[in-house]
Amino acid sequence: MRGLKAFCLWELSWLYHSLYQPKETMQAFQTAEQLYLTVGDHEMVARCIYPCADIYTSQGRFIQSQQVLENLQHSDSWQHISETTKAYVWFFLQRAKMFMFTTSADELFVNFLDESIWGLQSKICYWRAKRFYGGDIVQAETHLEDLLLQCPNTGYFDSDARREALKALAEVAFCGGRSSDAMHRLQEIVEMFEGHDPYRALWYTVWKGVVVSNQGHHDLAREIIHKASQPLLLCALPSTAIFLHRSHGLACIELNAGEYDRAVSHFTATIEGCDIQGHLDFKAFSIRGLGEIAFEKEDFASAAQRFTETRSMCTEMGVPPRKLHSMPFDALPERFEGWTLFVEGRSPFTNVDM
Repeated sequence: MRGLKAFCLWELSWLYHSLYQPKETMQAFQTAEQLYLTVGDHEMVARCIYPCADIYTSQGRFIQSQQVLENLQHSDSWQHISETTKAYVWFFLQRAKMFMFTTSADELFVNFLDESIWGLQSKICYWRAKRFYGGDIVQAETHLEDLLLQCPNTGYFDSDARREALKALAEVAFCGGRSSDAMHRLQEIVEMFEGHDPYRALWYTVWKGVVVSNQGHHDLAREIIHKASQPLLLCALPSTAIFLHRSHGLACIELNAGEYDRAVSHFTATIEGCDIQGHLDFKAFSIRGLGEIAFEKEDFASAAQRFTETRSMCTEMGVPPRKLHSMPFDALPERFEGWTLFVEGRSPFTNVDM
């Protein structure tokens, strides 16, 4: 009976996951994990742990993600796990480390480049990491273009590698100042999910809105996100990840537009949602955003307070403060320089009591 109950909980976990409800997903997986331990099903124990680790990574909890995966590797269960499942564990561990900047980019994913399950995605992540770590952007784009041609394009259920390649190419184009190319890549991803997964389609539509806003078309950016959000009631629920993503994206658009009161409202809503879900990344981004607004208003004491909170969150996440925004579509335009000045200890923060 315990095994059956564990399996039902495992299935329920994936249902919650499909509804973008990370807190409920984690709770169900963790309960199932304990039941599988009692019946000695080590394979399913691992299959409960690595999805939780991936959720930790998606929440910016990189240290926790690394810890739970390494604990699994050092546990008694590890020797009873299939090589296929071990490959999942290693891949998700490498992905968590990618955002922590504690390992050389040349050391990430290299053991899996020829692996049958994760080989293609590992190659894509490797070149994405090279770009994150300051590698040659042209070289990264060339390799990513080649890898895109190797990705299956047979439909929604075989889309992960193609999505990752297109996302990486969109990031490269955006960082290279080619907004139209970034929009084209993001639209390709949206079209992959339209009619199959409206929440993922909205996720990348939000990034399209951010790109449009950075071009100065703020009304159009709002319209793009609003239109894509209308059919999705879960967008309004702070307990869903899509709420945080959409709310933070709208905050960045309002910040770009100089509508600071609207931006504060969206940043605040994002922080409250993060507290419900346990997200650290969007909370850190949003607190930093509130600091930038205070900085723009020359309230340097309040800005310093917000940036100090952000720095503490970077420590909790396991991210160097200078690398807080490794995901370019979640970053603020360079003209918002308060955070950079704070991290570097430059004026006006040299004279502020922190």
